Amino acid sequence: MIIDYNDASVSQIHKCDICIVGSGAAALAFLTKFYETSHQIIVLEAGGEEITTQNQEIYNTSNVFHPLPGAKEGRFRVFGGSTTKWGGQSLPLDPIDFAKRDWVPSSGWPIPYEEVAKYYPAVDTFLGLELNSYESNIFDLLQTKEFKKTNDLKFKFSKWSPKPNLREEYRKKISTSTNVKLIQNANLIAINLSENNKKVESISITNFLHKKGTLEATIYILACGGIENARLLLASNHQNSKGIGNNYDIVGRYLQDHPNSYIGNIKNSTSNTQKYFNYFFINKTRYLPRFILSERFQTTHQVLNASASILFFPQENDVFSKVLEIYRKQVRGTITINDIVTFMQIGRQVNQLIRPAISMLFHKKVFTPNPSVKLNLMIENPPEWTNRVKLSKEYDALGTPIAIIEWKINEQVKHTLDSCAKLFAEYFPYLNVGDLQLEEWLDSADWSTRIKDAYHHIGTTRMSNSQKDGVVDANCKIFGLENLYIAGSSVFPTSGHSNPTSTIIALTFRLSEHIKAILTC
Repeated sequence: MIIDYNDASVSQIHKCDICIVGSGAAALAFLTKFYETSHQIIVLEAGGEEITTQNQEIYNTSNVFHPLPGAKEGRFRVFGGSTTKWGGQSLPLDPIDFAKRDWVPSSGWPIPYEEVAKYYPAVDTFLGLELNSYESNIFDLLQTKEFKKTNDLKFKFSKWSPKPNLREEYRKKISTSTNVKLIQNANLIAINLSENNKKVESISITNFLHKKGTLEATIYILACGGIENARLLLASNHQNSKGIGNNYDIVGRYLQDHPNSYIGNIKNSTSNTQKYFNYFFINKTRYLPRFILSERFQTTHQVLNASASILFFPQENDVFSKVLEIYRKQVRGTITINDIVTFMQIGRQVNQLIRPAISMLFHKKVFTPNPSVKLNLMIENPPEWTNRVKLSKEYDALGTPIAIIEWKINEQVKHTLDSCAKLFAEYFPYLNVGDLQLEEWLDSADWSTRIKDAYHHIGTTRMSNSQKDGVVDANCKIFGLENLYIAGSSVFPTSGHSNPTSTIIALTFRLSEHIKAILTC
């Protein structure tokens, strides 16, 4: 069932077995394990069906140090959350990402890689992906040759969901479910603890009409993203001035993203360049080849994890770029009448699409006409105590302090950047795909100004064996509380090199099993 808290007929008092705050990837994944069970579930979504300026302004932040534009541009207060806008890219973490590494302070997860990896096949199914390996056996499927072997790099392939707008995939199940209720336009403004501070007793909600309400549940799950999870815990400080789960000043700290940039241009590209490195399809799943640093290279050179991909950019305003944008909108379900008109007008220039069409129809590979070709590098962000989300003295329209973002790029990122640039400069001649010209800014004093975020907000409620250096335990439960859990990348102790969504969903499947076991005891 889907209802709107703005509707005057909707009650201000609610009770359920499980309350999930947020309706993005984590919430939607969790629900798949509970449809049509005896457990009554309420999902609170602060937004509605459409993105509005009023809702987005709640995500205003104050940024300090390095810019983090994804704090505003990469978060969406709407049913489905950021999955209404993301591209759908999936790539699991590596075993080394879970390990304690001497050269990466505060690294190491309290659970082993295998504990998460066993859920990755279910993640692929949830996202509608082919179950082919992320490893290099894809070359066999494509009947192409692998490249010169190196002990410093390994090949993987990220997969792209054919239907990334997850709310449209799972809307019908929510709408027709007898035990799941989604309440839109219901904003969490306070988490209320019991007198002994051992569990959550209720949460307070409101909307822009100042309709205040209360929800009581047996179990509560915050699934609002890496910035908002921390902000809500810190802002619930009416019973404890430090907020919730913050006895040791850890909530909001260890903020991570994925520093990334284009580190080189590929000139004199050959026919192999796009053949091997542009997107390709197997059935409905799109793949992108990526270079990953080997564990050997990371250990030997004391660097962070990182991955690189060769990207092909069409000429601005050419026919192919227009078709590509229309295709992306169609995949996300956001295509408009104007897009259809543009597509019809393109018919007059169909000759420019012949080679891309042949490449797609007969080889299942994307071909970009006359592209500029760039090498993109995405680097693990080391967990640092000083990188954080904290509260401002300014308040949003609902009375909650806005978030202050403090994010710096340190010298370990620079060391990894330099090591990768040197590695690719040495390896590229063996690929026979063109000449790599590294960017001049790599050697400049202001190198950090060329580093961008990736809209991946990680680590602010990190998982640990102890509340002295973490917010949640190995089961994603907040230390010291019986019934409050966190879902999402905010629990990751480290970020690894890969996009976080597949691991978010894997951890959520694990969490759903844990909670189901508790409720059936």
